[in-house]
Amino acid sequence: MSLLERVRAAVAGYGPLTEVEMFGGVVVDWDGDPFVGVVDDEVIVRVPGGGWEPATGDLQDAVNRAAGVVLAECVVRWHEQLREQGDDSYRAMLALTQHDPEREQLQRTLLGLLRHPKLGQLAFTCLGHLARYDGEVLPEVVPRLKELLDDPELGVFADEALWDVEVNTNPFLLWRHSLPWVIFAPPGDQEVARQLPLAEAAGAVVVVVPHAEALPSLREYVRDLCQEVEDRTHTADEDGNLLVDPNKPPFHYVLEYDGDIAALQPLLHDQEDLVAVFKAPYLEVW
Repeated sequence: MSLLERVRAAVAGYGPLTEVEMFGGVVVDWDGDPFVGVVDDEVIVRVPGGGWEPATGDLQDAVNRAAGVVLAECVVRWHEQLREQGDDSYRAMLALTQHDPEREQLQRTLLGLLRHPKLGQLAFTCLGHLARYDGEVLPEVVPRLKELLDDPELGVFADEALWDVEVNTNPFLLWRHSLPWVIFAPPGDQEVARQLPLAEAAGAVVVVVPHAEALPSLREYVRDLCQEVEDRTHTADEDGNLLVDPNKPPFHYVLEYDGDIAALQPLLHDQEDLVAVFKAPYLEVW
């Protein structure tokens, strides 16, 4: 394998990539920024300050360090573009959402842009993306999105972002029309206890069944519960397809199970009948 082929293998996880002629050799350009190349039969990599040096040590480590240098410079440039609010600001916001290491400050920046006439819609979208990437958001994000739900122009974007945030930062949503319909949880689970008041405030119906480990014919019992949830939350459309009826309250069952919840997954999972997914410590069924 030639030196250039080794470099190509080392940068394979990055993209989009372009090879350009530079310094009398070949340099790999990562989304507009050169960061590694082969010149005079030697691998060179970017270093802080815009310079280059020969790669030393493990090639993959050298490439990763060079990519980190470029990325740090890109983050600074993207923030400048976002502040300028020009044509590059859209792409800059998306790039920051994926790459900015200062996640809390980025969220505050996005919250400040929600009412921006040009960038507001994308700011809502990026908050949802952040929740999906990181699995968490700042405490002020959800209340701020809820404040905007009744806004005639921004409400639809706030609702979409709120859904993304809730789905990606909670193991399940007892206060929403959502999967799963049946949840196996340890007795006295703190997450269930936290969500029960939210469900009550939203008008959702949550039935907690204690000592589910003592129930006979557990599979048939859970199938009947899922059917009940479907009957109570869905309505047939003109073509006979069952759809969630937003006029009906959300409905969920929580089965407290004092035992090995993970072991229930193969018992209950049947793609033609029940879908059961174990996400420790919960088993979600629909």
